[in-house]
Amino acid sequence: MNNISLSLILAGLLGGCAIGPDYVRPDIAVPETFIHNETNTTADHTVETQWWKTFNDTALTQAVEEALAANYDIQSSQASVDALLGQFDQAKSYLYPQINATGSLDRKSVDNASSGGYQLHEGITSTYAGSLSLASYEIDLFGKVRRANEAARAALLGSEYAFQTIKLSITSSVAASYLKLSSLQSQIDLARQNVALNDELVTFNELKYKHGVIAENILLQSLSERENAKATLSQLEATRNAEESTFNILLGRNPSPVHVSPIDTITLPKIPNALPSNVLTRRPDIASAEQNMIAANAKIGVARAAYFPSIKLTGMLGVQSLELSNFVSNPARIWEIAPSVSVPIFSAGRIAGEIKTAEADRNQSVAQYKKAIVSAFNDTDNAIVQSSKIQEQTAYQIARTAAIEKSLNQSKLRYKVGAISYSDMLLVQQQWIQASQQLIIAKQNSFIATVSLYKALGGGWSDEQTPPLPNYLPSGR
Repeated sequence: MNNISLSLILAGLLGGCAIGPDYVRPDIAVPETFIHNETNTTADHTVETQWWKTFNDTALTQAVEEALAANYDIQSSQASVDALLGQFDQAKSYLYPQINATGSLDRKSVDNASSGGYQLHEGITSTYAGSLSLASYEIDLFGKVRRANEAARAALLGSEYAFQTIKLSITSSVAASYLKLSSLQSQIDLARQNVALNDELVTFNELKYKHGVIAENILLQSLSERENAKATLSQLEATRNAEESTFNILLGRNPSPVHVSPIDTITLPKIPNALPSNVLTRRPDIASAEQNMIAANAKIGVARAAYFPSIKLTGMLGVQSLELSNFVSNPARIWEIAPSVSVPIFSAGRIAGEIKTAEADRNQSVAQYKKAIVSAFNDTDNAIVQSSKIQEQTAYQIARTAAIEKSLNQSKLRYKVGAISYSDMLLVQQQWIQASQQLIIAKQNSFIATVSLYKALGGGWSDEQTPPLPNYLPSGR
């Protein structure tokens, strides 16, 4: 027993050591701010993590919240996190001895004991036994188990961040799809206006042709334009139906009508004038890449530990009695201790190969982590530019549409009094429909560019509003 106690004390002293490299975050040069962003450090950098609410549209908020509750990709990702949580619990359990309790009752009867000359105890004999057994417990002298636990914990955290990445992707897709539907509805309304305008012109041209004021080709041209306007309307309605299907899939529901707000009633969020580069540290994909790197680094220690002895301990402590009364008051005591040591002598390069593979996996994860950071900066800087430039384009389209709409109203009056030809009227009408549609699309693109910027920044950049992670205990605690 003294030797056993000494072994346990030695294990406790060496328990703080773990073979393999400790994790150190790699250095990577990053800019302090974004190229296409102002450097005003006094600006407000905080934005609500539930960024979809900044559009001030109740229907959009309800759609995103429904998707978070019912989207099947989110549910599948949550199940993956739960599975890794179970694996982490398993890895953590190996840090502690596994103790099992057993009990047994054995009843034996002997009749005609004198037959054959055997001297047996005739009658019924009962044997009662109970024990506590120590399963094969590895004394973690060199930190192999702790490194495995560290890797499992990092894998779990990585999956949690990956889960947040999927949630961010789904919410962004829902918002973008909703805004496309709103834009398509506005384009459909515009197309209906154009059909109504063409109906008006056809009716007017039929009257003119009847009285011989215009040639038949002018009437036929106006009829052609009306049918073209109807075809455009039908195409937009089909596009809207296809987008509704995409939207319903994101929300995890069967085909159903989608009601959206007019695009002109949706608020375009105000982006802060200055964004520090450290906002990207809260992007869940970067955090996930770092956890993958931590896990790969810990697995090097697991592989290297194969070079060292493995010390395992099994044991049993129990009692046994032939009588139930003796089992309770004065049973026979039984104990067993069975330590074992396994030392690698010759592995023909297997262990070295496993270490080499683990180191290569770590190097690969480091490269992927650095790539994730570089991609994040480029994505965000591009999103900032796109958001800014599309807003400029929208302002130009507003001015253009206002001018051509005024020209259209004047041209309608002039055509009715015969001051201009139908071809002149048609040219202005085509410019009006084109400018009006491009304005709607510019507004749509402006909203979607803002969604893309939120996504590039990880869904919000407030220190106080960083999405919380479960408080998984670090390895060894």
